[in-house]
Amino acid sequence: MDEDEGPPVPYDMKYVERNVRRQHENFVAIREAGGASLTNDVYVQEPNTDIFWFVGKVARVSDVTVEQAVSRQWNLIETHATNLRPLELFSSRGSLEIWTAPGDSELEVAYNRPDIVFQKMEREVNDGTGKIKNNRLGFQGEMYGPGEQGFRTWRLPDGRPAKPEIQTPSEEKQPPTNDEMEQLEKALEGKDINDIYEQQQRRQEKS
Repeated sequence: MDEDEGPPVPYDMKYVERNVRRQHENFVAIREAGGASLTNDVYVQEPNTDIFWFVGKVARVSDVTVEQAVSRQWNLIETHATNLRPLELFSSRGSLEIWTAPGDSELEVAYNRPDIVFQKMEREVNDGTGKIKNNRLGFQGEMYGPGEQGFRTWRLPDGRPAKPEIQTPSEEKQPPTNDEMEQLEKALEGKDINDIYEQQQRRQEKS
């Protein structure tokens, strides 16, 4: 589907170099001024699957909503996504679903944190979005380096993780129970902690 075949695309949001570069520069400026709280991570759902591809980030000034930021830049985001993932997304250009997550939440998304819920965006938001100046929002598209496969996640229709939460090694370590503490205290009773440490060091050297 070409740009001219879908809803009218604003001239300043056609996918051409000057627009892509300007919105990238706007993103950087807003991010540096306001931090991650004024940004959102952007994902595009692969049609007929539960796979969501990370395609970039949007930023906006404080009186512009994330819904407006995505709607105003929809053509840039969608076209960039289809160029980024042509095998999975290009054939469905013009009808892709765009979702957002809190800014800089990639790690939490990778761990399937249940409190990170994606929000589905609408292409057209009828609240004066079209009149928002392009310097009040920005888009930073994801780019792949050599050998990079891209970041994807699996989500349910309501935006929640489709897979169980992943625990980090530090989270998997549970504090000792009272019984375990009592056994440890009995084992250490009357012993010098320095002697125990030296014994452990010698065992490690032999292993």
